[in-house]
Amino acid sequence: MKAALLKAYGGVDQFEISEIPVPKPGPGEVLIKIEASAVNPFDLILRQGFMAQYIPLPLPAVLGGDAAGTIAELGAGVTSLSLGDRVVADFPANGRGAHAEFGVIPATSVAKLPAALTFEQGATLVKAGLTARQTVDALGVKPGDRVLISGALGSVGRAAIQYLHEIGAKPVAGVRPERLDEARTLAGEALDITVTPAASSFDYAISAAAPVAAPLIGHVRDGGKIASIVPVPEGSNAAGRVTIQELFHRTDTATLDAVLDAAVKGLLVIPVAHTFALEEIRAAQNAVALGARGKVVLRH
Repeated sequence: MKAALLKAYGGVDQFEISEIPVPKPGPGEVLIKIEASAVNPFDLILRQGFMAQYIPLPLPAVLGGDAAGTIAELGAGVTSLSLGDRVVADFPANGRGAHAEFGVIPATSVAKLPAALTFEQGATLVKAGLTARQTVDALGVKPGDRVLISGALGSVGRAAIQYLHEIGAKPVAGVRPERLDEARTLAGEALDITVTPAASSFDYAISAAAPVAAPLIGHVRDGGKIASIVPVPEGSNAAGRVTIQELFHRTDTATLDAVLDAAVKGLLVIPVAHTFALEEIRAAQNAVALGARGKVVLRH
């Protein structure tokens, strides 16, 4: 099968398109014929070796965490899926990822893709949708609560805003001043996140952009809560004035089913900024690095 192999940590020149054997699913696993995969900012961090101490990749490695395709083979004991099922999958960062024609993954990391969604749409929803819902849920937000979101126009931020609308909460998009109009269209309310407020007015906030800036923390009242999907700089929360919880997404089929259902109903939309062929992995990663306004998708 064709795969985008990362030969060594470094720049995009370390990718090459190669033929490698089609993997075989073991017990509890499935083989997916991958039709589309997303390129996420985390893929760039992995490629450059910044996470090598914590997530060492078996080089050459196949990156890619979000995939959509069809079930090509079932491992022993898998009864929840059938050959030919359209699915999305949440691949782990283990060097055997989604930027290939086929991939093997536990059946528990797979959800059925509704017919109303394309493979490209499905590939945009996996980690962004899971992370957004898990972050909102971690805050314990209730209907009517106002929640400030930094990184609001990124994929996770967008998904969080739309989920907050879905549960009856009131999102406020924290963005740079030049994107205020776009953010108001999405969230309904927006503010300039670069400005430290005179008084704190939020009990809850989500940081979906690195790093967690003092202005975001400054918007949260004493005793308030911030859920962050990016590292929190040391010393940014002097005297522990607010509670900051750093979160990493976890695979959860039930939540992924809810994400897909919201997308079918039009309650969750993540725009696609660029679509590339698998062979254009270098250009796709460069597009993410340049700050593409929407998901970057590889068509296999």
